[in-house]
Amino acid sequence: MTGWRFAGRVVAAYAVGFLMFLGLRHWQAGLLWPEATQDAAVFAFIPAVGGLVFRWAFRLSQRREEGRNG
Repeated sequence: MTGWRFAGRVVAAYAVGFLMFLGLRHWQAGLLWPEATQDAAVFAFIPAVGGLVFRWAFRLSQRREEGRNG
């Protein structure tokens, strides 16, 4: 996967998470829009970074397995 495709997927995943958390924080928690936007930005950032770390660790383990078997 090229760098631009990967960056596009990361941005898309973050945007979906941001919109989901924005709705949750505004309608369910009753926060005003500016406060909900701040919370959603943080709550969407954490899973996005976690996903990147998980992807990196998974690829690293695959490369190690290929090195043992290859």
